[in-house]
Amino acid sequence: MDGTLLNGRYRLVELVGSGGMAVVYKGIDTLLHRPVAIKILREAYANDPTFLSRFQKEARAAAQLDHPNVVTIYDVGQDGERHYIVMEYVDGEDLKTLIRRQGALSVAQAVNIAAQIAAGVGHAHKAGIIHCDVKPQNVLVTPAGVAKVTDFGIARALSESGLTGSEVVWGSPLYFSPEQAAGEHLTPASDVYSIGVVLYEMLSGSPPFQAEKPTALALMHIREDPPLLSSRNPQVPQKLEWIVHKLLAKEPSARYRTAEQVAMILQNYQSQGVQATGLYSLPPVSHPGQAAGPVPAAAPEERPEQNWRTWVLGAIAFVAVVGLIPLWALVYRAWAHSSAPQHGMPSFATATPTVAMVEVPDAQGRNWEEARDDIEAAGLRFALEEQTGAAAPEGTVVRQDPAPGQRVPVGSEVRLYIAGPPEAAVVPDVVDQELEEARSLLDEAGLQAAEEGPVWSPLPANTVIAQEPEAGTELQAGDIVTITISGGTEQHIEIQANLGGFILLERAELLRASFRPGDTLSISLRWQALATIPDHYVVFVHLISPGGNLVAQQDTEPSPPTNTWTIDTALWNSYEFTIPAGTRPGTYQVRAGMYPLGQPGNRLQVFDPGETTAESNSVLLAEIEITP
Repeated sequence: MDGTLLNGRYRLVELVGSGGMAVVYKGIDTLLHRPVAIKILREAYANDPTFLSRFQKEARAAAQLDHPNVVTIYDVGQDGERHYIVMEYVDGEDLKTLIRRQGALSVAQAVNIAAQIAAGVGHAHKAGIIHCDVKPQNVLVTPAGVAKVTDFGIARALSESGLTGSEVVWGSPLYFSPEQAAGEHLTPASDVYSIGVVLYEMLSGSPPFQAEKPTALALMHIREDPPLLSSRNPQVPQKLEWIVHKLLAKEPSARYRTAEQVAMILQNYQSQGVQATGLYSLPPVSHPGQAAGPVPAAAPEERPEQNWRTWVLGAIAFVAVVGLIPLWALVYRAWAHSSAPQHGMPSFATATPTVAMVEVPDAQGRNWEEARDDIEAAGLRFALEEQTGAAAPEGTVVRQDPAPGQRVPVGSEVRLYIAGPPEAAVVPDVVDQELEEARSLLDEAGLQAAEEGPVWSPLPANTVIAQEPEAGTELQAGDIVTITISGGTEQHIEIQANLGGFILLERAELLRASFRPGDTLSISLRWQALATIPDHYVVFVHLISPGGNLVAQQDTEPSPPTNTWTIDTALWNSYEFTIPAGTRPGTYQVRAGMYPLGQPGNRLQVFDPGETTAESNSVLLAEIEITP
């Protein structure tokens, strides 16, 4: 598609990114003669009203934002079947790549980037937009250290609906907030939690929670306390660890409410200096579910130049207090005179007090803990009564007495009838089902769908290729079932494997998933240098049988050779070999890796397998079928 001209104006230059819903090209705006980034909706979804609606909502939401830490949206358009967004082109790398290359960042660098992320997301919060997917992959960092938040593709404008829909779980499991993992409606505090996870990863080199399955990750965010930052990086100051601790509180109300507040806190921390402690000491970190706050410390030694201010302020306070004494005397005499019975007039005992009335807040459809805050703020008491069999999430207010809007005396009781524990639900088998049918089956079972993908697969696009947990598992109604969606064989295979700490195998392209003996298997790999490479390395691509034996291979130097690669090098190379005659039918693995020229037994260590798995310092690219 490189070289394509959209609407006679935007020329596609180079593919630079690929996501589940869209691909991103570097392009040129031929009218204004400037580089741009162009996000194009995948053709498989261009005719799907649901996906198209999400894509258009992304454009409408992000186009409202104008901030130095947010990627600017220039234009939105359609050229034939191609729907696209034209964005500011950011010359840099995403934060995830920076962390993979550098490991844990310095405290100053991490705080600086986090403050910029929070400022950008905070600007979106002021516009009524929740990002919902704050993660390092969605933060671009320029060589000058400027951070820009991108991809508001799953953002929801609060001005449109007042809350974020809970029918689908959005976001990335590594960076989920607990309420996001539970499928509850989201608030700006949900983005605050995700910013906390990103800051934790920058300071420690890895996210606080890691697991193979998205469901396991979701439960960790909901239930488990993150490891103390200081246990992973002793260089993190106590004050900064407390800030991260507050960002990662399980309850949204215990965090900072908006990203703008986070930006202010981090900017203040920067201005004080990394080692500054201010006028308070920090409490020991317990766990994010507990309330935490500054504890007064011993006052610092008073400086001599402050003494004269102290005496002046003390004198003013003394004069003010003494001056109030005559006023107090006059008030007392007036009160005593008015309270005494007057000659010739009747004496009344006690005046009937006026009863203050307040309006009962609307608690219906809300979680009782959230509604409680409004009830108590109105000066009312509350009581709970559980309703069994209610068709609502546990803890949701299904009705209340008195009714919303009714005026009652201050101190009155409001009884909240809340939904009890959910009923059991059995997970249906949705593997091999079309996506809409799978959603319908899960909905009928009382379960929610968390979608992953689309990913490379031999099955048709929009087919469910895996589910977690498996069919027949008993869950509670409203729980999450993660389903992985096929994107067909035209979908790039995301790898993101780090070899030797200086080469990244980003992705693979394999346009077939089924072969016969005698066929030629062709596969393309995209490489990125994480550092300047002085030596020659050979790429090996192996076909491994179900029994673990080598069946076919190609070992060759990439072109150009690795000793010419610099930190900016990113390129595709193609590899192919013939499947030998007589190869037995079955499922075979295609694996790849690197070794120094002339040393096939000394493979580069797989530092990080990324989105796949590693074995014997080779990474799994794909599984294919050999048929008779």
